[in-house]
Amino acid sequence: MNRFMAMLQFLTRIPVKTECGFDEEFHKGMYFFPAVGTVIGIIVYIAMAVSYNIFSGDAFIAALVAVMTETALTGGLHLDGLGDTADALFSYRTKDRMFEIMKDSRLGTNAMLAVLFLVLFKVGIIKIMIQLGLDAFVVVMPIVSRFTVLILTYRTESPRENGMGNAFIGKCTAGMIVSGVIYTLISGAVILFLLAVDVSVYMYVYFIAGTVITAVFVNIFKKWVYSKIDGITGDILGCGIEMAELVFILSVCIIEMFL
Repeated sequence: MNRFMAMLQFLTRIPVKTECGFDEEFHKGMYFFPAVGTVIGIIVYIAMAVSYNIFSGDAFIAALVAVMTETALTGGLHLDGLGDTADALFSYRTKDRMFEIMKDSRLGTNAMLAVLFLVLFKVGIIKIMIQLGLDAFVVVMPIVSRFTVLILTYRTESPRENGMGNAFIGKCTAGMIVSGVIYTLISGAVILFLLAVDVSVYMYVYFIAGTVITAVFVNIFKKWVYSKIDGITGDILGCGIEMAELVFILSVCIIEMFL
């Protein structure tokens, strides 16, 4: 339980009374990454549902509130990683120069465009999901995205000597991957059963297919990043979370339209 609380404190801005020290055992908290995603997803879903009722069924406002709530819960940490990654990897500079750009707290054009487009796209897709009765997937979305962090940290190295991500990068084990898969599939299935408007076998098909597509995408992204900077950084992890969420909900919507 202490490790779960430590991960909740580390990955969110939820006030948790626990010591979050970077000791040699800290990386074992990765087992709880998907569980932290569950907490985030439930809070986001509640905020979305409340705003949907307050604003007379306005799906756009509900979707906007969902994205704003998740951003507030994480303190914008992952969006910051997305922006820094976009600035660095699309600068087409040397590897060392890319690291310098990532460390720069200022946002460049690539960062602003990446964050803007992702947020707009995310709000738009969640709006469609609400209209299609797929809003339960908003709870599942953070679970799947936090699971993909395990993929990004499995058999990887950090090109930096220091960094927040170094506590996890390269320290994910096969056991953590298996545990993450089991938790993600079971928790996702339970959430859909409890919250989905129309529970059917198709909902589980959307879920499993969306999860597989997202995992494959993140693995491809991981290899692409390695070809650029020979490693994974904390910013890359944040970027991966944001893109994984977008890919997951986009996949679910597209699959629903064709089935």
